[in-house]
Amino acid sequence: MEFPKELEKFREKLERTYKTCNEIKFVPSDTKPWESKIGGCPYLEKEEDYPRDENGNPMFFMAQINLEEMPKLPDFPEKGILQFYVVDDEVYGLEDDCKVIYIENYSKDESKLLKENPFEDKYITEYPPFEKSGKAVFTQNQEIIVSECNGYDEILALADDEEEEETLWNFCNRAGSKMGGYPCFIQNAPEFYENGTADILLLQIDTDDGKGTCGIMFGDCGNCQFMISKEDLLKRDFSNVYYDWACC
Repeated sequence: MEFPKELEKFREKLERTYKTCNEIKFVPSDTKPWESKIGGCPYLEKEEDYPRDENGNPMFFMAQINLEEMPKLPDFPEKGILQFYVVDDEVYGLEDDCKVIYIENYSKDESKLLKENPFEDKYITEYPPFEKSGKAVFTQNQEIIVSECNGYDEILALADDEEEEETLWNFCNRAGSKMGGYPCFIQNAPEFYENGTADILLLQIDTDDGKGTCGIMFGDCGNCQFMISKEDLLKRDFSNVYYDWACC
C-alpha cells in the first residue's frame, strides 16, 4: 500500500494495524444453490428448513458465502456455507435479531435441492436493499485500520492540524463489501462493537449501485455489518451474531 507523502509520519503505526480481508464484488448472475451470492435462492434441501423469525414468519435472505470459494481468512472456517438472514420488514430487521446458519457439509446434487426461493415473491419489504441477485467475486487484500474503528483515535492524536486529520481520515476510510478486516460504520459504531462483545467482521455489505452491479443500496448510501466474537467464531458457533445497518 502506497502512503501519501504527507502521511509518512503515520506509516509505522498504520502498518501495525494491517488485517487480512476478502473484498467482495456482487455481480448479477444466475447461481447454483451452494454458491456464494446476494439474494436469490439459498442452499435448501426442503422448504421446511427455511428460517423464520420469533413470530413464525419467513426471514429475508440477505446473502450466502461458500467458504471454499474464497481465499482463506484467519480464524474463519475453510469449508462449508454461511447464510445470512434478517427479519423481513421495512427496516431490514434493524431492531431484531439476525440469523446466521452454518452448513458445514453440503450436497451438489441439484435434484435434492430447492432451485427457487420459496418466499422471494412474498417478502414484506417493498424496497429490498438490492435490485438483483448475483454471485460473489472475492479479492483478498491487506487493509489498514478504518477511521471509525477502535484504536484509530490513538493514531489521529499524532496529527498536527485539521488538514492533516482530514487527509488521514480520507486515507483510512475504506468502505466496501467484505469479510474480515475492519468494519466501516456510516454512523456511530454500535455498542456491541465498542464494548468488544462482537468485534470480528463476519460480513459487510456496502452500497454499490453502479452499472453492472446488483444495485445494492441501504437507505441513503448505507451499509450493513454482521459481527461475531472471536471466541464464537473459533467454536463455529454462529448463534450469537450481531447485526446492524445505517445510512448517511
